Formats: sequence, structure tokens, C-alpha cells
Amino acid sequence: MGRRSDARTRLLQGADRLFRDHGFAAVGVARLCAAAKVNKGSFYHFFPSKQALLLEVLAAAWDETGMFRQWESQVPHEATDQIGTFLKELFAVHYADRESTGRVRGSLVANIGLELGAADTAVAREVRGLLRREEAAFESVLTAALEKGELELRNPAQTAQTLVACLHGLLMLARIRNDLSVLPAAEAGLLRLIGISRPTH
Repeated sequence: MGRRSDARTRLLQGADRLFRDHGFAAVGVARLCAAAKVNKGSFYHFFPSKQALLLEVLAAAWDETGMFRQWESQVPHEATDQIGTFLKELFAVHYADRESTGRVRGSLVANIGLELGAADTAVAREVRGLLRREEAAFESVLTAALEKGELELRNPAQTAQTLVACLHGLLMLARIRNDLSVLPAAEAGLLRLIGISRPTH
């Protein structure tokens, strides 16, 4: 029995790296195939188009810390501590990425949304859906904290939306400056945004 091919995985991994480094439009199918060491026939066996590949890459790359999916399945008991933990985990992901690549690459979801949002309705729809999932995950945690008396918020949904916007804006700024120090510097302000004035664990 022959060894199972990992060509599809290599295409996804190579595409993730190339789209982060160069954006979507600048990377052609030939370059994607070369990075994954597959031929074009294999590419189109797995993906009907470059856009279809991008949509899978976005879905896989969206939850950088793994915490959004956890919150979607079960709201954490220590809600306010979880927000602080999320920020530290997110910052750690981007510091590790900079260490491995030598530069700040920011959020793939936001980068692609900016590049293609006005030109590609399918990609824009996917990006909007992923951002809404982030907002909903944060809202569930904030609502739980509010119900436990840990926070005082008038509108958890609006606060969650603002938090998502701030995080992606900070990642964009960090990429433009090629400087991740803006992330930990903003941590206290992000926590104050949701009503936490004390350090988190």
C-alpha cells in the first residue's frame, strides 16, 4: 500500500506563508505549486481555484490562539481572566511569528480583507463571517462576566465589536511599523475598555 500523499497539506501550509508574506494577488498558482512541490494537476485536484484555497487558508488561520473555538463550545468560568490570557497568547503568537520570519506580518484575515474586501465578494463574505465569530466569542465571555458581576458593561455586543476592531487595528499598526511593542503597550488600555483595571493572571 502506497504512502498517503500530503500534497494538500503542503499546499495549505505554503499558501498560508505566501499569502502572509506577499498578499493574494501577487502569488500565482505556479508559485503556490512550487512552494508545495506539487504540479498544477495536483493543485486543481484539491482546489478548484486559488480563491478556494485562500478560503480554506483563512478558515484555518483565523483562530490564532485556539481560544475562540474553545469559547464557542463552552464559555469559560473565569471570564475576565480569560480575556487577559487571550491577549497574552495572541501577542505571543505574533512574537513567535516575527522570530521565525524576521518581520511582523500582522493578521492574515485583516490583511486579506483589506486587499480583496471590495473586489471579491466571496472572500469579503468569509472575512466578515470570521470577524463576526470573533465578536460573538468575545460577547459570550463578556456577557458571562457581566452576569457574574465581574464587569459592568452597558452593551457587551458593542464592546466585543470595539475590542475586535482595536485588536486588528493594533496588528495592522504593528505590521506597518514592523514593531510589535505596540501590542503589550496597549494591553492595559484594552482591558480598561472592557472594565478591567487590575492585572490579569
